[in-house]
Amino acid sequence: MRPISPRVRKIIDSDPFYTKCCITGEPNPSMEHCWIYGGKQIDEAWAIVPLAYRFNTSHPPKDIKERCRLISLQRATPEDLAKYPRVDWEQDKLYLQNKYCTIGT
Repeated sequence: MRPISPRVRKIIDSDPFYTKCCITGEPNPSMEHCWIYGGKQIDEAWAIVPLAYRFNTSHPPKDIKERCRLISLQRATPEDLAKYPRVDWEQDKLYLQNKYCTIGT
């Protein structure tokens, strides 16, 4: 696991979003790096989400990993994603939204 840089840690420590698991709402989560780019975990606040320790393993359940990725993409700005041009972020986001988002929720 790549350590979180001091710059990103400062953002995470000041944002209330990171105080609870983004899936279950449990307090005191660990931080999940959602994306790998160029063989390294992306060290940006949008690409890291809070996840309960019981899910944040070397091989989390596929649906949990995908839901974390969707949440990270929903938090990212177009400028954030433009830094990583070799990924079709819109396609990934559309796929995950179609899989996990239902009408009326």
